[in-house]
Amino acid sequence: MAATQTAAPTNGQVFVARQPILNRERRVYGYELLFRQAADAAPEVPGDQTAARVISDALLAIGLDTLTDGRRAFVNVSRRLLLGGVPTVLPPERVVLELGADIEADRDVLDVCQEMRTAGYAIAIDDFVPNEWTTDLVPLASYLKVDFPAVVDPGVRKQIAALQGPSGPMLVAKRIETMDTFEQAVGEGYTYFQGFFFGRPLITQGRDVPGHQVANLRLMRALYDPDLTVHQLEELIKHDASLCYRILRTVNSAAYMLQVPVQSIRQALVLLGRDTVRRWASLWALAGLNEKAHSELVAMSTVRGRCCELLAGRLGGEDAAGEGFLAGMCSLLDAILERPMRDILKDLPLAPDTEAALLGQDNRTRRLLDTVIAYESGQWDRCVQLAASAGADPAQLPTAFAQALKWSRELREMPSPAKG
Repeated sequence: MAATQTAAPTNGQVFVARQPILNRERRVYGYELLFRQAADAAPEVPGDQTAARVISDALLAIGLDTLTDGRRAFVNVSRRLLLGGVPTVLPPERVVLELGADIEADRDVLDVCQEMRTAGYAIAIDDFVPNEWTTDLVPLASYLKVDFPAVVDPGVRKQIAALQGPSGPMLVAKRIETMDTFEQAVGEGYTYFQGFFFGRPLITQGRDVPGHQVANLRLMRALYDPDLTVHQLEELIKHDASLCYRILRTVNSAAYMLQVPVQSIRQALVLLGRDTVRRWASLWALAGLNEKAHSELVAMSTVRGRCCELLAGRLGGEDAAGEGFLAGMCSLLDAILERPMRDILKDLPLAPDTEAALLGQDNRTRRLLDTVIAYESGQWDRCVQLAASAGADPAQLPTAFAQALKWSRELREMPSPAKG
């Protein structure tokens, strides 16, 4: 499982994050869920004693569908949790039970794993290496998660690759951080991949920016101008036929149960409010920046944007919220557009603090953005420290992240012209 730090205690909420697991086509297959209790607890109490309650609280508060977008959830289980009973909130058809490398395959563990498989759960062995402790578990496993860069012995690599087959477990390569490593793992027969290789910018120097990308970048900036009036927002959207279609199609959907169909953007603005409409429009502008962009990058951008917006708004009001949203939303533009961030910002006239933050310079906006990035990667101690340095309350992080996940999913489920 991806390494996480020991959480600094904050309140009774649960820190929960996710890391995508991709297939060979670089599409999301599932998410590894990372949990940590944010409650005051004696440091000598082992985390696995409260694991069942932590997992249950997180899933009941946020929802498995929201956390995984309906995909598979990989959940780490300790020996104690495995033998003591998997939480009932984990549906067998959706969950992969991830056994840590320190779980010895004794008779008790093997019996429970067989029971879990019979109940419908899939089993994964984390940080797998072939040895006497894992041999008996392999026939029960559906996935073998391998710390790919750490296995350097060619003989061991071949031994692992040979375990995958029509009736054998599938291989998951962990810590894949570059496209070169991804391609190497594909060549060695791995089926799934975990790491942020898809989010690393593949910079193409000297590349011109297509006109539609410039227009979408400018639209995103205009949408979050704190002085933007309702009339100006209407004019912005009216000049983009695709945005008009999406907004009108959405507001007229069954979800809103309107008695009379909405026929104009002005009507939609009156009914839904300026903030709702401009958030939709900014997401669709981001999604239209690059047809080749990885869909998970757009999802991560929207979650970051909304999370930063919520945290910044509590610190500095509406203007700060808008700038926070832009910082989070734009934080992956270099990966989406495959261009240096400095060049992109020339086409996106942001406030000086936001621009400095996106260029990596230290200020409150950058610390807030780094707080959210640390949270989403499960670096709990770091995110708590960064939140404090940005003036934010770490206790607000779980709620802000959960709300951002829900908001992002709702936006991505909105109808599009292609489906019309």
